[in-house]
Amino acid sequence: MAHLAMYRGLSIGHYLIAVPLIALSTLFGLVLAPVLATGPVWLCVLGTQLWHGPSPRLCTWVRITHLISLFVGALLIVMGVFSLSAAQRSAEKGGGLLGAWGFIPIICGGVLALLAVATLVLVGPQPVANSAR
Repeated sequence: MAHLAMYRGLSIGHYLIAVPLIALSTLFGLVLAPVLATGPVWLCVLGTQLWHGPSPRLCTWVRITHLISLFVGALLIVMGVFSLSAAQRSAEKGGGLLGAWGFIPIICGGVLALLAVATLVLVGPQPVANSAR
């Protein structure tokens, strides 16, 4: 039962991360929102599947998704760092009022990478045997 509780906890974690990311995707306008929200919506789909417990197919989906999420999270962090350095250069010339906006991709990327690492560690590299599904 503790094994199922771990998957249910991961499911809740996926929803807690995905729902704010869906809302954040509308920040760039309603035209881009469907494109930017596909990743968080997929995290909701995985969260729903994780609620029911492990299966070999689900574990493969989770591993692939979170390896990609780890890469995207790292890219967001790098983008935020470059944004903050550009804001610092701009502030030296008298601009840079929106420099703190560089923290948004750093925070989003950090949270996404944290979810990816936690999920990859908890699901593990081995396939699930004797699954209920």
